[in-house]
Amino acid sequence: MKRSVTIYALLLLLALGGAYRVWTSPEEADTGESVTVLAGAADDLEKVHYHSEKLDLVIELRKDELGRYGWVRAETLGTEPAVEEPENPHAPPKDEAGVAEFKAGKNAATTLEGLMPFRAKRALEGMTDDKLAELGLAEPEATLEIQRAGREPATFEIGGNVYGGANVYVRDTASGKVYVVDAKIIRPLQSGKQSLPDREVVGVETKLITRFAVKGGEASAEFEQHNPDDAENVYWSTAGGSDKNETAAAWIDKALRLRSSGYVQQTDAPGKLEPAYAFTVRTTDRKEITVEVSRGYDENGDELWYAQSEHTRGLVKLQKALAAEAFADLAGVLDAG
Repeated sequence: MKRSVTIYALLLLLALGGAYRVWTSPEEADTGESVTVLAGAADDLEKVHYHSEKLDLVIELRKDELGRYGWVRAETLGTEPAVEEPENPHAPPKDEAGVAEFKAGKNAATTLEGLMPFRAKRALEGMTDDKLAELGLAEPEATLEIQRAGREPATFEIGGNVYGGANVYVRDTASGKVYVVDAKIIRPLQSGKQSLPDREVVGVETKLITRFAVKGGEASAEFEQHNPDDAENVYWSTAGGSDKNETAAAWIDKALRLRSSGYVQQTDAPGKLEPAYAFTVRTTDRKEITVEVSRGYDENGDELWYAQSEHTRGLVKLQKALAAEAFADLAGVLDAG
């Protein structure tokens, strides 16, 4: 009898130990369900403010004729240059200084969509001071403030990463509740200067483009795309024609692959720029986006390339090689039209 009691006691201890491990190891307990941390519709989101000892970052949601977009202001804090801190997930990458403003790109979508409504993988109950310290929440390294339309801001403290790095601990300062949140929602904010800028200048999938017009100086040409949904049979022709125009296709491909290397800040505005070329795309829903490409020079006389469009909402620096190559081939595509 005594032996049976001992066995049952051991089994009970093992069960309790397993339950404790599940409670403290959210990744293992992930059932695919979610807990609502902050309710609201996507359109309710007005502003996101992430603040740590090293980085102050604000995403403001704006709207124009092309739709809603996020505008970011990111400031590296402190006088010491940032250094690599592998133990601190909130440290921005090194060699970043000062203030940068830019339009948020696709990498911000995961964060913005994940914050409104704000959902967690699970909630942790009965948090003691010792437990908060273990989770990095006794003295949190960062805070996250979410502003919804017509409501007071909600503030959350960001703790450490769950073992494995897939999740992060988050504490609601109003209720004191602690949640396990997918790190993919928070991580883009931690290195916002690198991860959040929009690198595209057109912002439209090629298969959604029906017309493409290019202009250089007084010359211009227009082309149309056929079979855009058929990868094997898609082609470009001169507008109004049906014959394949390989010269146009090659140049259009270069133009649509132009990418920003960074937004021009007020403190480093370039000198006089000369217009180089411009192109306009028309989409299946009849929207038009015009990209104006300009050329400037640095102090050594080397070419610098810039662009601005309805999509960028501001002046951006272009990656040099492709912008220069497109300019070099401009006469050919104008003749082909």
